[in-house]
Amino acid sequence: MLLHRTLTSTLRHHHARRSILAAGAVAALIFIAGCAAQTPSTGDDHATSTIEHAHNVVADPSGSGFLIGTHDGIYTATEDGKLGPRVDGPRFDAMGLTAVGDILLASGHPGRTTPPELGTPHLGIIRSTDTGRSWTPVAFTGEKDFHVLATAPDGTVYGLATDSSDVLVSTDEGDTWTPTGGSISAFNLVADATGRVIASTPDGLQVSTDGAASFGPWADTPLIALLGVSPDHQRVVGVGSGGKIWTTTAGAPSWSEAGTVHGQAQAIAIPNTGALLVVDDSGLTLLPSPPSP
Repeated sequence: MLLHRTLTSTLRHHHARRSILAAGAVAALIFIAGCAAQTPSTGDDHATSTIEHAHNVVADPSGSGFLIGTHDGIYTATEDGKLGPRVDGPRFDAMGLTAVGDILLASGHPGRTTPPELGTPHLGIIRSTDTGRSWTPVAFTGEKDFHVLATAPDGTVYGLATDSSDVLVSTDEGDTWTPTGGSISAFNLVADATGRVIASTPDGLQVSTDGAASFGPWADTPLIALLGVSPDHQRVVGVGSGGKIWTTTAGAPSWSEAGTVHGQAQAIAIPNTGALLVVDDSGLTLLPSPPSP
């Protein structure tokens, strides 16, 4: 109940301040720090650099590791969990980073050196065809801030902006958007290979099987805030209360526990095969591949 109250209060705060904050009253609860900076990381399984708070992690469309959307631009990470350099492109608060085939979509807020044509005070939807080195404004320029963008296997992109709980959908790589008819207050959305759209909310996981037109509760599942999906959409990972990591597979009815994050979780990724990549306040951590649920 404590985590439930915390996440509920946080989500309201998120819509008011346009940033996601989920806090626990004790160390056992998951903490999503909206603008906290990472501390230097130590140990063989951590990066040696520091980055601003991470919003999400996606597979690099070029096929080489991962891209991390952060408060200070987009960083690279290798498949073995090493933090690479920041992508040599515009520096902005990269929210909702998602890959659609070989392109990237993102949203968020401009930084001091962001080209003005990308939009202010909100970026709307911006698109990159060169792995984040350059960006083009494509929709809602200056108008909306999408903290959540989720790509389905067929290339459909679902979005939640901070000014509404209505789910929007694009089928043309972000150029145009229409309401799905569904409405939800969610921290994260992912779409699995069966077409399910899974949302993490203060009231627990919600699932849609009709293209986000409606959502219903996923009964008997852990309370999860962070979500990630593998590039082939066959595996879904989440981080919940107590920092526990949970995994499931496309279409499966239940989740399996797969470990615990080292610190305060910020983002998590799961490859098609192999280990989990976790971004927390101790840096990047590579965890062993979890067993199939």
